[in-house]
Amino acid sequence: MARFLYTKQMIRFLKRTYKDYSLAETTHLFNSKFSLNKTISQTKSTLSNHGITCGRTTGEINKGKSRLFTAEQHKWIEAQYKKHCLKDLTAIFNCTFNTSMTASQLRSFTRNHKIKSGRTGQFNPGQTAWNEGMKGWDAGGDSHKARFKKGHIPLNQKPVGSERIDTKDGYVMVKVADPNTWRLKHIVEWEKVNGEMPDDHVLWFIDNDRTNCDPNNLMLATKGQHAVANKLGLGNADAQSKETVKLLAQLSITAATRKRNNKVEI
Repeated sequence: MARFLYTKQMIRFLKRTYKDYSLAETTHLFNSKFSLNKTISQTKSTLSNHGITCGRTTGEINKGKSRLFTAEQHKWIEAQYKKHCLKDLTAIFNCTFNTSMTASQLRSFTRNHKIKSGRTGQFNPGQTAWNEGMKGWDAGGDSHKARFKKGHIPLNQKPVGSERIDTKDGYVMVKVADPNTWRLKHIVEWEKVNGEMPDDHVLWFIDNDRTNCDPNNLMLATKGQHAVANKLGLGNADAQSKETVKLLAQLSITAATRKRNNKVEI
């Protein structure tokens, strides 16, 4: 490839322009003047090869300015970023200014100069979604082969009556309805014999085994009795002491209630 030769007119232009403008601005003005597509690096090399200096102290002309973008380009980006996404903005920018900037360079420039697009990525009031009215949309191709048929039952769906252990509390859970309704097994078993469990009540496991859901191993207690028993440290009393614990808890509740009532009367 033949080496590009700068004319005397071009060199004079660079000498004169570089005194008042930054390297990026000089490159842009040079390309506009002579209908060329020189990069900033090429301009910098040419200036160095011909001993052309700006005569300014370091950073004087560039203070507060971008090294890659001219003031004109800065204003253009501020205006156009509100209309285009970064990818499109980069393509239009390069076409407009005959440059080869990357999307990353423009992203850095907008962030460093706090240039906002004004877009939040959220739906605005009254905005129509792109897929509105597309219920039943068909992607085409072989997509229909991967769809679930109506009434299809997933392979991992457990049948009604299946059981599992709650890993958090150790209770047995039983599936009572499809598609995914589970209940505590000990309550289900107790209700089969005694009917619906009253509100504000709990069931105690007489032998303290939470997996033993036999109705004969379950004792009904109020939530108040349950709370008092745990407060007294008797929540895990042995099977022979369960009735006594329940009685002690109720006596404690009754005594506390009488004490409060006496204070009110006084």
